[in-house]
Amino acid sequence: MPDPRDRHDDPDAPATEQERAAADELRSALEDPRRSNEDADLARALSSAWSPRDLTAEQHRALVEQAISRRAAVRRSGRVIRISFGVGAFVALAAGVLLVLRSPRLDEPRSSAAGLAVSRSTQPLFPDRFAPAGGETARIDRIAMARAADLRDNEFARWGVR
Repeated sequence: MPDPRDRHDDPDAPATEQERAAADELRSALEDPRRSNEDADLARALSSAWSPRDLTAEQHRALVEQAISRRAAVRRSGRVIRISFGVGAFVALAAGVLLVLRSPRLDEPRSSAAGLAVSRSTQPLFPDRFAPAGGETARIDRIAMARAADLRDNEFARWGVR
C-alpha cells in the first residue's frame, strides 16, 4: 500500500481506487483473522499489546503442546551432549591409565640413556667474558654448532653406532 505522505498533491484529496481497494482488503483481514495481511497482523499485534484478550482453550492447548515438544527436543539434545562428554572423559582416563601402566619404570636404568649428551648450559663454550658490544652472531653460531654436535652424538648413541 503506498504511503499517503509520499503524495505531492493535496492530502485532503479523495482516495484513489488503489487506496480504497487496500482499505477494503485491510478491513476484511481485520474482520477475519484467518486472512493474511501484513497491516492487519501489525494492527492485531498492537491491539493485543494494548489490551490483551484471553486465549481460547484450543489456542492455549496448542501453545502448551508446542512448548512441551520444544522442551523434549532440548532435553534429548542435552542428554546426548552429557553422554558424549562422559564417554570422552572415560576414554581419556583409560588412555591415561594405559600410559602409566605401560611406561618404563623410572628406577630401571636405560641402556641407551647412558651415552647421551646432556646440554643444559653454555658456560663451557665461553671461557672468556663477552665484549660489551658485538659478537652476538658468533656466539649464537657457536651455540648452534655445539647443540647440533650433541644432537648428532645422541642420534648415533640411540642407533648403537658408538
